[in-house]
Amino acid sequence: MRRYTALLILALASLWTVSCEKTPEAPSSNVEERVLNVDVVLPADMRSQFINAIDWAQENIAQAQLRTSKRIRLNLRWHDETAEDMDVLGYRLTHPESPSDTCHAILGPYYSDNAAILLKHARPTRLPMVMPTCTSAELQRTNARNTFAWFLTESDITQCEIMVSAAYAAHASKIALIHSDDTYGASFKDWVAYYATELGLPMTDPGIQVYQPGTDLSSFIRNATQGSEAGEEVFFLVAMSNAASYNDVCTQIVNAPCKEGVVKRSLCASTSLSAQIVNSTEYIPLSLGVSAYAAAGYGFPQSYKSRFGHLPFNGEAQIYDGLCILALGAAHQWTHGQRCLVDGQQVFYYEKPKEPTLTDHMRAVVCSEEGVTTQWDDINLTTAFSEVYAGRNINMNGATGNLIFDKDTRTKILNTTYMAWTLEKFYEDDERVVSRVQPVIYLSTSGSATDASVNNFWLLDKKHEQTFSDKPVEVDLPPLWDHWAVVVSPSTKWSNYRHQADAFAMYQSLKHHGYDDDHIVLIVEDNLADDPRNIFPGKIFVERSDAPTSDILVNEDVRADAVVDYHFSDLSPSDFMDIMTGKKSERLPQVISSREDSNVFFFWSGHGGSREGPLWGDEDSYIYFGANRIRSIVDAMLQDNQYRRMMFAIETCFSGKWGEALEGTPNVLVLTAANPNESSKADVHDRDLGVYLSNAFARTFRREVNRDNEITIYDLFKELAKTTTGSHVTIYNNESYGSVYTETMQEFFPE
Repeated sequence: MRRYTALLILALASLWTVSCEKTPEAPSSNVEERVLNVDVVLPADMRSQFINAIDWAQENIAQAQLRTSKRIRLNLRWHDETAEDMDVLGYRLTHPESPSDTCHAILGPYYSDNAAILLKHARPTRLPMVMPTCTSAELQRTNARNTFAWFLTESDITQCEIMVSAAYAAHASKIALIHSDDTYGASFKDWVAYYATELGLPMTDPGIQVYQPGTDLSSFIRNATQGSEAGEEVFFLVAMSNAASYNDVCTQIVNAPCKEGVVKRSLCASTSLSAQIVNSTEYIPLSLGVSAYAAAGYGFPQSYKSRFGHLPFNGEAQIYDGLCILALGAAHQWTHGQRCLVDGQQVFYYEKPKEPTLTDHMRAVVCSEEGVTTQWDDINLTTAFSEVYAGRNINMNGATGNLIFDKDTRTKILNTTYMAWTLEKFYEDDERVVSRVQPVIYLSTSGSATDASVNNFWLLDKKHEQTFSDKPVEVDLPPLWDHWAVVVSPSTKWSNYRHQADAFAMYQSLKHHGYDDDHIVLIVEDNLADDPRNIFPGKIFVERSDAPTSDILVNEDVRADAVVDYHFSDLSPSDFMDIMTGKKSERLPQVISSREDSNVFFFWSGHGGSREGPLWGDEDSYIYFGANRIRSIVDAMLQDNQYRRMMFAIETCFSGKWGEALEGTPNVLVLTAANPNESSKADVHDRDLGVYLSNAFARTFRREVNRDNEITIYDLFKELAKTTTGSHVTIYNNESYGSVYTETMQEFFPE
């Protein structure tokens, strides 16, 4: 997996003790104070969940500076995240009416969708945004190199790994996922099947269900338990954005009918450890929760419980650390001014503002592994501020543990402790319902400061890999006469740039290998080149690089000289039968005129759904092309002797659905970017264009075939499996095609 995941049962017997002795205050005449305006963007109804940690952090920051002649005071200005327009708020915070109104930093927001909006406003001035709870994988990936974007919890890629590992450790027979229909839920949808495959933990069928308020889950829950035997336990992983949804989903899991004897369990994500759930007077049937937490070995949760009477909620330790980093960064800026060294290098930017800003001084504070080691409590913070004001480095540890940040920006945390917990509810005095969070086990990921931030999402050490029989497969084929290809992208949106770009790039590779336009059917919307957001008018790229490269298509306009046969929006799914089986018409003049001695290559790049794989249209269309439809097309071609061999290369989420549909078809090979339960991940994000340019599966496929068209299918598969991250490249129907160890790609890329 991406990084080694250890299940650490931490010793809780030796609780952290914090001295209550207060140091004398320096004479007021010698004190200078600077006010740091911190705009806190959180839902108003969640203020009670975080206020303990916020007030405690402010108290300890103030206490720690009693003996210094300089003092940073945090002035917190609250905004209701659920009531404010984020665009309006972002503009207001970055365009102050007066110097005293200046926003120096943003703490929050709680929701990743809102964070994406505020980050756009923060970018021009590199206004630091400290996000304790924004764990969306997509949000963190697209901001991987932004030095003002502070993520204090690892992405939900890690949490998904932790949750699947917890279910595995609890001896789940199968798992299913119920996720909210938003950015938060999308991370779990994208990664749960990947980690289930890695651990060899089966998913139910169906295995993934999206939830919106009011969704009836009974049929999904019932069907998900049908494949299990009496006595087996099915764990439903639940990832919701709010307490009301958790309550509804967990209640439905308990009450829904299921196969007799099968045990149902709920396993809830971090957001379930909330004040609304724990303090609810209702009974919420939550079996188990897994939440990003504080490192018990550093004493924060024990001291918090001693002070407030309960364990901290989700995000409180991260908020505490965020405020401390902000205050210490401001102290560093006050002390060093324009001299700001991060990892020994003076900070300088080529775009305005070129000089270091507050976020860079915060980076300078957390990047050092030298100097005095400090902890999170007031006594250690006293040492930390004294050292920073004296111009010396500190090795800072926080409430969440050892603060290890990525080496590229030093703003993305690389290690997070998770707590698996249960919620005990009982009646006190036979009247009042009382809740108590009971820790079960602590789980942690190992992080390394040598990992680059942009690589955090890609350094996955896969354990599971498809195996193949080494027995020769006998095939009786006529001599090869000609080659045909169909290249399809059903995407039309600018945000899906990569799909059309990959289609154009595959077209160029086919031309490179000897295909002429009469033997290629290219189906794309072709609306990217002239899109007003395209800063390279008329051009489309799949990869841009400043470094010299011998790879074709890198820095090349993949649309150049392309002959587009059909705009996607002009076709319907039923037209594909005619195109593939050679039925020309006035409306469909370009078709595949293949014969029994023709090889046919089919490439599709777009979105997919969990039911039938590739979608007809963009991700919001939810119209399936149809697994049965693609099978009927191939069956018709087989019946009329219209191919010698056929290869499908499918780059979509859940593309394995088509692989399964085509099993048993003679002389057909299906190569998919993902198995039937997995999503396929975007790759090569371009900061200038603001979109992903390509997918790893398609890019590696082209690169390897362009380098050597005689590469064996197995060697191509090995490269695809190694470079396609977040899903498992899968070959289908090789038993009906030929040996993957001897058959080569020259069958479809001849020159």
